[in-house]
Amino acid sequence: MNGIRWIASYPKAGNTWLRCMLAAYITGKTPQVWNDVYATTPVLEGMLRFGDLPPTEPAEPVLVKTHLRADVPVLDVLRKATVKVLYLVRNPRDILLSSLRMAAIPLDDLERSRAFAHEFIATGGHQLAALSPGVGIGSWPENVRSWTESPSDRFPDAGLLTVRYEDLRADPVARFSEIIEFLDLGQPVEIGDIRRAVDASTLERMRELEHQSARSGGGTSPTGQEASGDGPKFVGEGRYGDRSLSFLGEDVESAYQELLHGDSGFAHYAKQYGYAG
Repeated sequence: MNGIRWIASYPKAGNTWLRCMLAAYITGKTPQVWNDVYATTPVLEGMLRFGDLPPTEPAEPVLVKTHLRADVPVLDVLRKATVKVLYLVRNPRDILLSSLRMAAIPLDDLERSRAFAHEFIATGGHQLAALSPGVGIGSWPENVRSWTESPSDRFPDAGLLTVRYEDLRADPVARFSEIIEFLDLGQPVEIGDIRRAVDASTLERMRELEHQSARSGGGTSPTGQEASGDGPKFVGEGRYGDRSLSFLGEDVESAYQELLHGDSGFAHYAKQYGYAG
């Protein structure tokens, strides 16, 4: 089936890890630099910066990654070309902590760390340009809603699969196999190829990829920054679970708990995906 397959998520939800697996699966090779990942799954925001777009009448399966909301006007042009939507969702608590690391704020800089967390809680997400160039990301619940609620209204010919990052981490072979089946890339799904793609995309191998990209100039990092040995590393620990924010102060954790259990879109989706603990 020809058409666009969106690999969509909020920033820091595991999109790059998934795309590394996709690159390894499609090419049969372990990605060596960021450009190897981009060649398989280009980034819509990067294309837009150069005045480009995915094809409106694809002659083959086309994978495209984005952090933009599904309701931004530019996607209207691609609604008929879209045949699949894969949305990756992650615990917003872990998104907050991963975003804090990518903002290059040391955890011992308590004042800046607390301000970052309070802003994330107050707005229900972030708009950090360093994490996703461009506009139209929205808050975490806005982003989730745009891709997972009534997708047929925006993409009438598209199927939808929502995958939790935590489930992908817990059993990457099973979940990645499900993803490949869903994306329907035109080839039979072989479990050996699935396992090789997962093994090619471990955190250790992704750190090697980031290091090699910095050494060889193999493309900008997924944040849009030039690959270099300076600044925060893009590849983190991939941690997940209910990590308390109390290390930033009990008031921060209390504010987050109020957000989780209040009457808001944030609380709604946190409960729906099992993140309200």
